[in-house]
Amino acid sequence: MPPRTRAQRRRAQRDRRRAARKPVQAHVRWRDVPNAVRDWSELTRAQRTAAAARIVAVAATLILSVVSVLIGVALYGELVVRPAEPVSSVNGAAIPASRYADFLALRRFELSRELADLPTSSDPRDPSHPQAQLATLTISAVTELTNAQLMRAEAATLGVRIDDQAVSGALYEFVSGPGEVADDFDFRAAFAEIRDQTRLDSRTIRGFIADRALADAVADHLAANLDPAPPQIRASQIVVATEEAAETVIARLDAYQPFELVAEQASIDAESASDGGDLGWLPRGLMPDGWDEAAFALRPGGRSQPTSTPQGWHVILVHEQSESRPLDPAAAERRRQVTYDNWLQTLRATAEVEFLLSPEIIDWATRR
Repeated sequence: MPPRTRAQRRRAQRDRRRAARKPVQAHVRWRDVPNAVRDWSELTRAQRTAAAARIVAVAATLILSVVSVLIGVALYGELVVRPAEPVSSVNGAAIPASRYADFLALRRFELSRELADLPTSSDPRDPSHPQAQLATLTISAVTELTNAQLMRAEAATLGVRIDDQAVSGALYEFVSGPGEVADDFDFRAAFAEIRDQTRLDSRTIRGFIADRALADAVADHLAANLDPAPPQIRASQIVVATEEAAETVIARLDAYQPFELVAEQASIDAESASDGGDLGWLPRGLMPDGWDEAAFALRPGGRSQPTSTPQGWHVILVHEQSESRPLDPAAAERRRQVTYDNWLQTLRATAEVEFLLSPEIIDWATRR
């Protein structure tokens, strides 16, 4: 009914003005969004605004879903897939990347600690130097883990076992570190610090140390069968990198230059060069096969021709011989280690070993 009075007309006009100022609300259902996009030009401004809001919401939901899936896949790869990937296989038994990463963390800590305690005069080019070992650790760690797995399997065959007391002793020695132990040494605090620095738990660290204790027991077992007083020679050597350099050494010695002087000036074996080339008393087996063959064929006072080994070219001088001589402690320890290393080489030669380490695993393990 049209307004009759002036007041009604004024109220009607006021209502129309209010309605004109109020934004028109248009509702677009989710299922109508595709139709709204298709018929966009036929929609009112309010309907377009509502449809656009729905489209933005749909796009945001899809993007969040895709991002969530990608993050989930990445986390699954980092936390589940990558740790289970093998770095090597020993007779069909895989060594997982998680164990490789744990071993890297422990060895990196240990070598860094040794490096901090070394004098600055030590030669970092020496393969046994902690700095040199750190440089090759990502590769050598796989070899060490493979050797440990072979050793564990064969130790039982040899009848070698260790008890908890032996493991605890080895763990104490590891935690206390190189050098003398202070009277106020706190094992628990030191062990907790190692766990914090390596981010490894006690059980993991103890497991690696147990492998070391077992390897020591196997080495002792193998060395127990060796002759305690084998034939030996006391020898000196000069080591150079090339055959031409070795011929120059021979020429200098033929010119009656002292062997000790030439060794100090020309030998690349820093340890023996500082002693004029002197190696002390040696049994067979401590030096490479070619070296042993040349040296033990000499009589006292005899000098070899240049002899090639993987370490370089050697000129050897034999001072004395003995058919039966007790080993000094350093030589005995070296023979023990060489015997163990040769035993491991024999195991590897007869085992099915496959190295599976990849750059991706190395990157993942070093980022942990």
